[in-house]
Amino acid sequence: MLGVIVNPVSGNGTGLKVWREIEPTLRRLGAPFHVRMTSGEGEVEKLSKELIQKEGVNKIIAVGGDGTVRGVINGIYESNQDCRFGLVPAGSGNDFARGHGIPMKPLQALERILSEKGEKRIDLILLNGEVAANSIGAGFDAQVAKITDQAVYKAWLNQYKLGALAYIISVIRVVFTYQPRDIVLNVDGLEVRLKAVWLVVAANIPNYGGGMLICPDAIPDDGIADICVVSGMSRFGLLAAFPKIFTGAHRHHPGVRFYRGKQVTIQAAGQLPVHADGESVAPTTISAQVIEKRLTIFV
Repeated sequence: MLGVIVNPVSGNGTGLKVWREIEPTLRRLGAPFHVRMTSGEGEVEKLSKELIQKEGVNKIIAVGGDGTVRGVINGIYESNQDCRFGLVPAGSGNDFARGHGIPMKPLQALERILSEKGEKRIDLILLNGEVAANSIGAGFDAQVAKITDQAVYKAWLNQYKLGALAYIISVIRVVFTYQPRDIVLNVDGLEVRLKAVWLVVAANIPNYGGGMLICPDAIPDDGIADICVVSGMSRFGLLAAFPKIFTGAHRHHPGVRFYRGKQVTIQAAGQLPVHADGESVAPTTISAQVIEKRLTIFV
């Protein structure tokens, strides 16, 4: 049985437009399906569990962006059932789609899912009882994610399919106010003390923030998180290095370090802003771990 969760406001209304484009194809095929429309923040996870536990679906298609992906995947994870996941992208950044080669054209993405020819099992990152499919981060980038989510210009840019630019604008806004912190990073038992850290990202796919290649070598099914740390830069130095993130050239910068591991702990004086798949979560001490091959997706 197939379930569909549509976030109609994703991408400033793109979610509803995409659903209207693919719904006739689903109905024409005649396969039974249950559809749920989200109507509020935090509802996606609940609807996913409802479809699995009450309707008996074993495949869920999300129509939305990375926030919708995160909600559905957490619902699948919490239900503890073998439910497969497919995405028809309709967000502003669409990093999950980019990271897994999912077509951006709705009908092509739907066709790929329904053909069931491209399944694979991917890792998830567990953080404080919830899971992320793309990445988790602490520090500057989490503050940028929070500001972007609240920004009026994000909705405006989404109208012109330029949602990724909202993140860049927020970077420029936040860089002049954010205060880097000293941290203690522990990766699989290796403890490192780092000064003036701007951000720490543990990633399952190479890209975040609408296509930035934060961890260029990240692989979603290798059982390992790639970890990027940016530290010891001035504000203008960070801005000057920022464009390199779009090609992965930042990996050669002396202020950028990479680690790889299954378990990651970050300690800092005071609380750090934290994000999971680009969505702000409660600021807290970060203790995350990779759950190997936990979710089956269509790619």
